[in-house]
Parts: sequence; structure tokens; C-alpha cells
Amino acid sequence: MRHVFFQQHPLVKRQHGRLGAVASMVVAASLALTACAPGVQAGTTSNQGAISTAVPADKKITLTLSHYETGGGATAIDQLVKGYEKLHPNVTVKIAYTSFNDYGKRIKLTMSSASAPDIAEVGQAYVMTGPLVKAGLLRPLDDYAKAYGWASRFKAGLLDEARFQPDAKSFGTGKLYGMALGGNMAGIFYNKNAITRLGITVPFANVADFEKALSTAKAAGDIPIALGNSDQWPANHILSTLISQYEPQQKMLGWIYGKAGATFDSAGIQRATETMASWSAKQYIDPAANGISMDDSLSRFAKGTGVFSISGNWNVTQLSDQMGDNVGFTAFPPAKTGQPLRATGATTSPYGISSKSKNPDVAANFIDYMTAPAAAKILTAGGYAPLTSKGQTPADASPLQKEFNTVWSKVLADDGLTLYLDWATTNMGDTLFPAIQELMAGKITSKNLITTVQSEWVRAHQ
Repeated sequence: MRHVFFQQHPLVKRQHGRLGAVASMVVAASLALTACAPGVQAGTTSNQGAISTAVPADKKITLTLSHYETGGGATAIDQLVKGYEKLHPNVTVKIAYTSFNDYGKRIKLTMSSASAPDIAEVGQAYVMTGPLVKAGLLRPLDDYAKAYGWASRFKAGLLDEARFQPDAKSFGTGKLYGMALGGNMAGIFYNKNAITRLGITVPFANVADFEKALSTAKAAGDIPIALGNSDQWPANHILSTLISQYEPQQKMLGWIYGKAGATFDSAGIQRATETMASWSAKQYIDPAANGISMDDSLSRFAKGTGVFSISGNWNVTQLSDQMGDNVGFTAFPPAKTGQPLRATGATTSPYGISSKSKNPDVAANFIDYMTAPAAAKILTAGGYAPLTSKGQTPADASPLQKEFNTVWSKVLADDGLTLYLDWATTNMGDTLFPAIQELMAGKITSKNLITTVQSEWVRAHQ
């Protein structure tokens, strides 16, 4: 993922790629949500003044919501807006859509203007949130989080992704600046006919168990792991998933968040990078990976080339449509049997409130409405992985979506998401992704990769 405003980076491709669910599912789900009215509470904050969770009914209120979602995600937002306006007839929510490439270019200028949107979708980490926090253009949401009970609704790790220090040099701690609608996560897609033919069973107990399956597939003449890495970023999902098993979670998150003294040079990360290099050398990973795109690899996988594909829910709709009942999804196994599940993944881009908003209470009420358990069915139908434990999966969801959500729920229960390595600095993707490609090609060692990556981290955080 390249964290520059003028370029669509893979994180956003991950989000948009999974937003292709059928709109009728969203419409049906919205009927239940319109009947759910929020409670009335009040709270205070030392620097923001008194707040209220009540929506005034005696005056007309207009909110502007700015986002860059497309497909099923945009449909879900449209339905949530309609449901909210039905619940509060005096409130109008105007949607301001901008394509991601243009959105990123304009977001700081947009949020600086006198007509800044009340609510805006802001990319995680140093993509958009950091610069907006540093410029004082986002309102802290901690008082609303307390009033609405967001900390009890979501696991702490999900909220931490939108926390920033005031200087915006590190995140994961500090004040809360946004709330996400859903999540994304990588795991193992598998060809059911292939694993039956090879005598492989899922789920896998540990990494060694999965490696045995890779060896079995290779010995039978199959490509064990389908991968297209010509764009360089897809292989990061394999490496980061391995690191998630071998590196203690808090150390991994500390490095991504920019915690002082954190390092990429550790025994766990060394083992993970050596494992990936070994998989490439043994041709467990498609030896043609660096020369083909991820889209081509997915098409090949759907047609039977490759037993496994390590990617995420952004590909659920495509693989389900192309493979039907012949595709399954399982968790990437832990290093040791019985350990908690850990997975590369995160929340989707959060929604924050402008520090210039004249109606922050109503804006926060709408964000609470969008992230409430009753909204989960609408969001899931739109392709989001649900962040709450209730009402997750529509009855007519595909079998693959149901399998993904089962694994996703287990990972969330363990607060086991480990984010994305390229969030660590603005330019980390430009450093890490080519290095992984060279590691796979045998041009550099795991130690070379680790040293290069840590040097970029030190440069950014010194």
C-alpha cells in the first residue's frame, strides 16, 4: 500500500474489491434497522463542552457525509442514510461522493474549508487521519464513545486503530478520531475438490500442519499457493500473516503504531521471513507469482490452478461467483496448536467528525447508528466484515461468506487482528513490497529485508 494521496493503494483496493454484494440484500436488511431508535444520554468533555445523544426534533438539521465507497459499500451507506432520515424526519444527510484518487488529493483542503463535511471517511494511519489530526481538522470522539458505550460494543484493538497522538507521529494510543463500519482480514481460500483429491483436511492445527499440506500438493504436481505479485503488494499478505504467528502481537502492533524503541529485527520476524523464503525456494508459492497480476492469479485459482490462495474477504464475492461450492475459507493456523488466532487484517477506513461541524452531536448519533449491531446485516450485505457479534450474516449470504464470517468472528473474539505492515510509515509500502518480491526471487536474504525495512522505520520515526 502506497500512502500517497494521489494514488489508489492496495488497502483501498482491498476494501472496494469486497463491496460487491447484491443491493436487494441491503434493502431488506434496512427494514429492521429503521425501527431501532437510539437512547438519550449526556456527557461532558473538558475541551469540547457538553454533549448530548438526543437528536432535536424541533428544527431541521442537515449533515453532509463525505465518502469514497463504491459498489455494495456505497449501497449500504445509502440505505443507512434512508433509514436514519426515516427515524429522524427533520434530519437530512447529504452524501458527497468522490472517487478515491480525487478524494485523497482534496481531503485536507476539503476539511479546511468553511463548508467542510460534518462527517468524512478518512483513511487509516498516515494515509489521511494523521495529517488531519495534526492540522486540528478532526474532532476527538472520546466523549461520544463514552456516552454511546462504543468501548463495550467493540474490542479495544478495533478502536485503537483510529487513535492518534496530538503530533500525529504515532497512532494506536491517544484520542479517538474515527469509527469504522466493518473490517477486512486475510486467511486461506482453498479448492475443495483439490484438497479432497490430495487427502488434505481443514482447519489446520498449526503452521507445520499447513506446511505438510503444501508439501503434499507440491509432490502431486499441483501449485500449492496461488499468487499474483506483479504489483508487489499481494505477497505482503503472506509475509504479514506468517509474522502474525511468530511475533508477539503487541510487539508487532507497537512497531506498526510507531512505538518508541520498536524493531522489525526480532527472532519472530526473522523466522517468518525465512519461512516465506523457504516456501518460495521449494516452489510452494507459484514460481510465476512475480510475473502475473493478482487478478490473473485469482482467475487461474478459480479455474483450478493452485490448491490454496492466501488473501482476504475483498475476494469473497469473486471467488464465490466463479467457484460456487468448490471454494472454502479457513483461518491461517497459529505457530503452535491451541494458540489464539492471529490474522492480517484491520477495520475499514473510519468515519470522523469535522472540528468545524455545527452539529457534532447529531453527526455522532448518525455514526452510532451506522455502527450499531442492528446495522450489521446491512453492512454485511454490502460486503463489510461485521465488527459486532450480533446480526452478522444475512440468511441468503453465500456459503463462502458464511465461512469467512465464522473465522472472522473467532479472530475478533481473540482481538487477533494484526493490521498491515505498510501502515508503519508513509513510505513503508515502497520499501517493503519490492523487498518481499526480491526475497521471493532469492535476490536478497531475510536479514537484508529486515535491515532495509527497519531503516525506513527509523527514518520515519526518528
